[in-house]
Amino acid sequence: MFPWNGSRLGVALLALGLQLSVMPATVLAVDLDAGTQRDIRAATFEVVQLKPPDGAVTYERPLPLDLIPYQQRVDLYRSIGTAFAIGPNKYVTAAHVLAAGAASQYGPPALRDAAGNVYPIHQVLQYSQHEDFAVLSLQNSPRHVHVLKAGPKPALNDVVFAVGNALGEGVVIRDGVFTSESPEEFEGKWNFLRFTAAASPGNSGGPLVDRRGQLLGVVLRKSPSENLNYALAIDQVMNARPGEGGISARASVRLPIMDIAETREYDEHFALPLELSEFYKTWLAVIEKENERDYTELLAHNESHVFPRGAGAEKLLHTIQSSPLPQRMHEAQNHIWVVDGAKSQNVQLEHNGFVDFTSDMVRLHAPDDVDLATLYGDSNLQMDLFLKAYTLRRMVGTDSVRVTSLGKAKTEETFTDAYGRIWQVKAWAIPYDDAMLVVLSLPTPEGYCGSYFRIPTGFSHMATLQQKRLLDFVFVTMQGSLGRWQSYLTLKGIQPKSFDALDIDVEGHQQVNFRSARFDVSVTPNLLKLSDGSIMRLNFAFFHGADTVVWDVAGVWVAEGPHSQNSVVVWREAEPTSDLPDGFQDRWRKMRNREFPFNATVASENSETRIATTTLPPGGPSGVKVVYGLRVVAEGTQPQDAMKQKLDLLQSSVKQLEH
Repeated sequence: MFPWNGSRLGVALLALGLQLSVMPATVLAVDLDAGTQRDIRAATFEVVQLKPPDGAVTYERPLPLDLIPYQQRVDLYRSIGTAFAIGPNKYVTAAHVLAAGAASQYGPPALRDAAGNVYPIHQVLQYSQHEDFAVLSLQNSPRHVHVLKAGPKPALNDVVFAVGNALGEGVVIRDGVFTSESPEEFEGKWNFLRFTAAASPGNSGGPLVDRRGQLLGVVLRKSPSENLNYALAIDQVMNARPGEGGISARASVRLPIMDIAETREYDEHFALPLELSEFYKTWLAVIEKENERDYTELLAHNESHVFPRGAGAEKLLHTIQSSPLPQRMHEAQNHIWVVDGAKSQNVQLEHNGFVDFTSDMVRLHAPDDVDLATLYGDSNLQMDLFLKAYTLRRMVGTDSVRVTSLGKAKTEETFTDAYGRIWQVKAWAIPYDDAMLVVLSLPTPEGYCGSYFRIPTGFSHMATLQQKRLLDFVFVTMQGSLGRWQSYLTLKGIQPKSFDALDIDVEGHQQVNFRSARFDVSVTPNLLKLSDGSIMRLNFAFFHGADTVVWDVAGVWVAEGPHSQNSVVVWREAEPTSDLPDGFQDRWRKMRNREFPFNATVASENSETRIATTTLPPGGPSGVKVVYGLRVVAEGTQPQDAMKQKLDLLQSSVKQLEH
């Protein structure tokens, strides 16, 4: 998973994450007479969702379903929480339980009684994310349902009972004592009730009652390290403003590309009641709007040093790197922008293919038998190849089984970033986990590269929006065999906009011609032994253009083959700003004045021989701001004359067009 730091998503996931630690659900309540227990159970419901089918998901072997407890195995629904009745067709649950159904692949939550009858939710009547409660109505309310009545606030050490769908195995009642109150986290406007009655996953949204069955609060969560659980006092629900939904939070907003953070608060309200589907639309729209505002304001407040602005960007704007595996740019602690350089894993595929990937970035070198046009248009094939490297497993009881296919993407679109790179944005459903696997991929002459992440379904749209924005901070170069380049160049609509200003001719094993508004270069068999398997890399980089920073070709590298040292390279070098380190100044001086190693003199090391020079623009070195470096590399130790002859051929084929 790429390292996610979205503000609103983080808040929303926190709301969903009010999890209760796993404890045995075997302790039976005491001090409750049979009639009171019967009434409580008649008022309490499971909150369930219909399990989705596996769809197109396939596995490396049959799922060992016998490892799942029988009840979970045969149940058509999954339990996500608890609800209880407080009036005629009026039910309360935890807000985070209701939020679990937002855009879920499991569908909308519903209430289920002890007899197994399921009642769809009709409307959301009241909602408070901060207080963590929701009041609902049902499409067809049960005829015989007991309504819990609010009781007085308990005294310290009074016996209380937590009621709920513990561990998804049905409603249980467990006893404890009321121990204390804790102020709410923002400003202490009201107090949580604290109690020792055991609570487990599934208890969220259930009632906390006294020994007379009177309602005290809504069970919400468990303490992280002790058995002091939390409930919202029922007065907070009963006294809430009718017909209103509220989404409020306080959170730290940060971006993974910069070491900056701001604390944000928001408090949004909307009218209720709403039918459940409309409630989810409204709820997600509010969260996405806040997320958009936070991102925009955070960047605006730091505009002076967000890449490519500010002195901290100049080092990267004067650096040409080779990185077919995309890398995330980020601002280091010294406020200098750098390329991530995360260590990757490499998995070989059949027919000379491979996948190179980090925790959030991927590069696919397509197998020889996979056509590029087919790859770009077939989401099933794209993901199947990725899953040969990226391990996605499904937990089944105590076992886990590897996923081999997710089928076709559920959604597909394209997105053009600020530099004109056209990304294919595809999202694959993982139904069993109610999650999405999203890949933002850039077609390349060898396959594709891009970023990926896995996210709960309800937040995949918002997460994708932020990941689209972060594409402006992705560094990548493009390379492929000459045969693949020929195929890639025929495919229109997938190439970055910068290709509109390029003229690239790849004539099999005859020659390669590259022409741009900045420089021209031709590579012929006199320079290198060319074939369909020869490799060409366009070293794209971010640098200053005429009026703005551009992402454009700053160098061309051609090699005889994927493992050959025999190669030629032409690259752009701009005059460094005065505040860049001495190494930049020294390199610029040597290139402009054609001093060693740019004086056409051979140098041998690491079993190869190199020779280099520069091509100056029209008008010579006076006032020059840009030069181009030329280098020839040959295997073994080669004589000066032979290398100089190759360098002269390269120099005669290069034309610098910019000053």
